[in-house]
Amino acid sequence: MRLRTFSAANMSEAIRLVRDELGPDAVILSTETAGKQVKITAALDRAAILEPAPLLAVEPMDAIAGALDFHRVPELLTERLLTLAENFLLENPRQALGAALRSRFTYSPILQNRPERPIMLVGLPGAGKTATLAKLAAGARAQKWPVVAITCDLAKAGGIDQLATYAKAMGITAYQAKNAGALKRAVGAAPEGALVLIDTAGINPLKPDDMAALADLAASVKAEPVLTLAAGGDVSESAELGQLFSEIGCQRLIATRIDAARRYGALLACAEGGQLGYAEFGVSPEIANGLMFFGADALARLLMPQEMAEAPKRAQNSATTARVAHEADGERPNFGRQGEVARKKPGSEGASGSRKRPVGSKT
Repeated sequence: MRLRTFSAANMSEAIRLVRDELGPDAVILSTETAGKQVKITAALDRAAILEPAPLLAVEPMDAIAGALDFHRVPELLTERLLTLAENFLLENPRQALGAALRSRFTYSPILQNRPERPIMLVGLPGAGKTATLAKLAAGARAQKWPVVAITCDLAKAGGIDQLATYAKAMGITAYQAKNAGALKRAVGAAPEGALVLIDTAGINPLKPDDMAALADLAASVKAEPVLTLAAGGDVSESAELGQLFSEIGCQRLIATRIDAARRYGALLACAEGGQLGYAEFGVSPEIANGLMFFGADALARLLMPQEMAEAPKRAQNSATTARVAHEADGERPNFGRQGEVARKKPGSEGASGSRKRPVGSKT
């Protein structure tokens, strides 16, 4: 059960916040008055959390806007993607979203072509850097590439043992480096043509000195820093993370824990904020096959599952059924000159071509 607390100036407003955020299945557990504020503690049970998003959209653009709103994609990025999707609008709204994502972002997997530079995984503590390194190593070994793993994270409890376990299981060489000098020696010892993967300690990007030290560490071996970000985080924070890590040379993003999140707006916000391209996506905790590459179409499928993408078609079928029923009752539709059903002009009251926007977006 997930507990949330809501505060408002009065009870009606507080209840509205509960319904807007948790939906009609929310259960109010307690209420209290704190000064001039009313506080409500509400909960949503596990079954309700795991239910698919409600299918409210009927028009193709409404379906796309609804999906982006569900994932909490930032308002400005939502507007940009909707504008792009309109230019590519196809019968399937998910295909239009895929075309918009292809135009807006770049996709460059690490394991597609053997990198010439060492790959240094950077990010917040607990983002999954060590496990991602092992998954990259497993993918490289599957392609029969020589691999060398290096950890600079000597402070984390069990970090060295974890990497050593992975390295032994895959039969690759592993080193530990406590400073730039040791890192240079480890990279220099790698066989020619080897994929060199470097694990780093989790860092606080709000500390400029720590970020500068990380940038110097990457520069000491001409490594490419790649941001590792767990899915499901705060959208605004993720956008700022993308920008901050891009300032130390990050150009690509590896998204982790895709399987443990339902909303992926943070991944879009991070890439947009730092102008980062997508590399691999962590879809499972399994090392052997837990990393996949998502192109624009696969990312669109992640954002718009099948039931959301087919909502406009079902609504269209329902409208056709209703029209047939009316005709069977003796009511004739109003046909225009070309023998088509007359439609109201866009912009008129009740126009079928109107596009709904997510709550709070610009019109």
